[in-house]
Amino acid sequence: MNLIEAVLWDMDGVLIDSEHLVQQAFTEVMLATDYMDDPAQKYLETVGFNRASTVNWYLPYVGSREIAEELYSKVHDTYIELSKTQLKLKAGVVEALKTVQYMGIPQMVVTSTRTEVALLKLARFNILSYFEDVLGGDQVSKGKPHPEPYITGANRLKVPTKNALVIEDSENGVKSGVAAGCMVLHMPDLINTKLEWNNVIYGALDSLESFPEWLSSKQFGMWV
Repeated sequence: MNLIEAVLWDMDGVLIDSEHLVQQAFTEVMLATDYMDDPAQKYLETVGFNRASTVNWYLPYVGSREIAEELYSKVHDTYIELSKTQLKLKAGVVEALKTVQYMGIPQMVVTSTRTEVALLKLARFNILSYFEDVLGGDQVSKGKPHPEPYITGANRLKVPTKNALVIEDSENGVKSGVAAGCMVLHMPDLINTKLEWNNVIYGALDSLESFPEWLSSKQFGMWV
């Protein structure tokens, strides 16, 4: 069993209920083009990507980086408008963060969102102070599903990756955490927990509302 020495939180889809808004924005923009069928389903492939990875993902569909960058910007702008009135925290976030803090475990955010934007989002909901650091997608050379984000996060908190608990909603994020050698807890949002993950993740919870009890059951940081 491994001692939990740090908690590394994904942000969008775990702490902040934003992924469905991005999916809505993506779908609206794509439906105005003829680049792909069923854009709402296609969007799921990109959950957890940073900007560079998302732009690269567009390329086989659109054929040029200029168009890919333009579409990324349109989706982003559409999302920003939606988020002005519809963005909210996921259920149970504050109590989950308080529980980790009470247990004396350092925590930080490891997100694919640009750092500047992530800081604004976290401050908007008054939860920024819970975190020792925020690692954005612009601070790594390779984004999720590559392990670099979570290896970097664990290094910043000066803990071995095997002692870092990663909390993720996306398949790309789960792959990143597992590849980094972290303990991964899946919190389904747009993507359900997959059966093939059973042997590589430490568990899954339907809501952060269950997280305080779940974490406490690990004997204040010990896996049992």
